[in-house]
Amino acid sequence: MKKKITTVFIIGLMLVATGISVSANINEYKTKDIEYQKTRGEIINITVQEAFDMLTNTGDGIQVPIDVRRRDEWRPQRIDTPIPEHPRWYLLDLIQNESILPKFLNQYAQCDIIFYCKAGGRSYKAAKIVANTSFAGTIYNMLGGITEWNNQGLPTAPGGIYNITVNEVYDLCTNLVDGIQNPIDVRYDYEWYSGFIDTPWPECPIWYCLDLFKDPENNTRFCNEFIGQEVIMYCKGGYRSLVASYLIYENFTGTQYNMLGGITAWTAAGLPIRNNTAPDAPDIDGPAKGKPDVDYDFEFTTNDAENDVVEIFIDWGDGEDTGWIGWYGSGETVIINHTHAKGTFTITAQARDFYGNISELSELNIKRPRIKALNFNIIEWLFERFAALKQLLGL
Repeated sequence: MKKKITTVFIIGLMLVATGISVSANINEYKTKDIEYQKTRGEIINITVQEAFDMLTNTGDGIQVPIDVRRRDEWRPQRIDTPIPEHPRWYLLDLIQNESILPKFLNQYAQCDIIFYCKAGGRSYKAAKIVANTSFAGTIYNMLGGITEWNNQGLPTAPGGIYNITVNEVYDLCTNLVDGIQNPIDVRYDYEWYSGFIDTPWPECPIWYCLDLFKDPENNTRFCNEFIGQEVIMYCKGGYRSLVASYLIYENFTGTQYNMLGGITAWTAAGLPIRNNTAPDAPDIDGPAKGKPDVDYDFEFTTNDAENDVVEIFIDWGDGEDTGWIGWYGSGETVIINHTHAKGTFTITAQARDFYGNISELSELNIKRPRIKALNFNIIEWLFERFAALKQLLGL
């Protein structure tokens, strides 16, 4: 009997020990997970009330809410918080796409972001993906999602097109802590060339005429080029920009804005506008003479009067070219190497600024002469010069 009790006692201890071990492992995992989050600052879970308090007060900085739900969830209802802490729509599928994720990281590189979805699951997936990158901002996950947001009686609105004032556009497009917004000027070419809104790179305006949106192929091209991004349509008075917004509405996956009053209201508010001139022709520096089939470095520098970023096109003169490469800052020197075969070549280069204006051509003439080989035999030369020596040697 004593032996049986002892056996049961030992088994009981083993079970308890096992239970403690399992419990300890769980607690250790949880402790490590929490410690990991505190150390790395990767994902911070917050309640809907905490999210609301953060998103209705810029005194604690700007946090950008990212809604990762589907189109059919976003369009009927989103959380309602004021600009610049309003929600953006960025599908989880896009964040999970390896080719699109870098665009997301670039777009919100200087932001603190709050992911949310329906209940908290998809937003946590998105947060984990971003946390496993070099993203430097603070990442929050809103627990309970928009379901809990509704349960707490917090405000919501339809997820359509944001109609925003010119001052709101200016504020959004002159800093990066609220993400990158792309102003799209949908006016005609003669209007564009007469002047456009002046906001700094990378939030400077892009010209895309309204008529292009009416063509299905161009419409699709635009939606693919700006997938996941934030676009602000503007025109002269606000009507054509709203038309453009609705022309892409069913196909566009991203956040849409319409600038009320257009460039007319922008000018009336005293906000800056500008024209554009072509950049200077690039200066080309490199060895004019050299050996064939040897790699040489060439330097290309171009200046832009408005300090716009530029691309450079280089034709090496031997049937090869670089295509348009960049972007580079005004005055920045770009070093690119190339190998030429023997011969004489003319290297040409052009610069193109962000708005599409192209510089004059610049040229550099180079020579890669053939190296002459020494094709004589020194022994034969000696015999020719000293014939008697050949006879003495009996040759």
